[in-house]
Amino acid sequence: MVISADNSMWMQELQMQKRRIIEAINKYYHQEVITDIRFIMKRQSYVKADTNTSISLPDKIGESKKINFADIVLSKEDVDAIDKSLENTNNEELKAAFRKVQITARKREIYLEQHGYHRCKRCGMHMESKKEICPTCEYELHRAHIKDIKAVIRKYPYFKYSDCQQFIQCTFPDFAEAMRECIYFYLDKIYKGSINRRHMYMVAMLITHKKPDELTDQHVINLCNKYRSKFLAEEEQRKIDSLKGVLEK
Repeated sequence: MVISADNSMWMQELQMQKRRIIEAINKYYHQEVITDIRFIMKRQSYVKADTNTSISLPDKIGESKKINFADIVLSKEDVDAIDKSLENTNNEELKAAFRKVQITARKREIYLEQHGYHRCKRCGMHMESKKEICPTCEYELHRAHIKDIKAVIRKYPYFKYSDCQQFIQCTFPDFAEAMRECIYFYLDKIYKGSINRRHMYMVAMLITHKKPDELTDQHVINLCNKYRSKFLAEEEQRKIDSLKGVLEK
C-alpha cells in the first residue's frame, strides 16, 4: 500500500503510526491483507525555495495549466521507440490505447522540460525545484538516516549527542528527532500498562541518559509510573501496584 502525505509533518506522524495502521486494517478484514505501507510526499509542482528545515516542503499549488498536446510534435525517434515497445502486443485495440497513452506521456515530458522542469536524479519524477532530488526522495533519504541513528540509540539508549557521533555522523536536530521517536515508542508501551523490564529500563535510560548499572528497579518504576495512563484496566493497574522494586523479566 502506498499513501501520499501532504507535508513532512504528516509523513512523520504516519511513519510513527505505520504498525498500528497495518494491524487495524488486517484486523478489520480478519486476515493479513497488508504487509507493508510506503509513505510518499504528495507530488506537487511547486516547492518552497527558502526553508529553514532540512526537508523541502510542498508549497501551495498554483493554478493548473492545460497543455495543448496538439502543438507538441514528437520526433521520429520518439515515435519509433513507442512503436517498438508495443510490437509484441497482438490486440490492435489495446495496442492503440497504449500507444495513445505513451504519446501523451511523452508530450507531457517535453512540455515540462521546455518550461524549466527537470528530472529527480533518484526517482526520475519531473520537478520545478532547482534541487537535484524531489521532496519525496529527500524525505526518504532523511528517514533512512533517522533510522540509522535510531539503531545506534536503541543499542546505547543512554547516549548523548556527542556519544552518538562516534558511531554515526548526524546533526543535532536529526539526533533529537531520532531520540524523540525512540522515547515515544517506549513511552507508548508504558502508557498502556507494560511492566516489561526492557520497556521500562529503555524509557528510563532514554530520558535520564544513565546506564543500567546507574539505575535501580525502584527508580525505574517510579519514573515510569509518572507516564502511566489513568484509565488502565483494573487488572493491569493491580499488577502495576503490586510492583515493589522488582520488574517483570
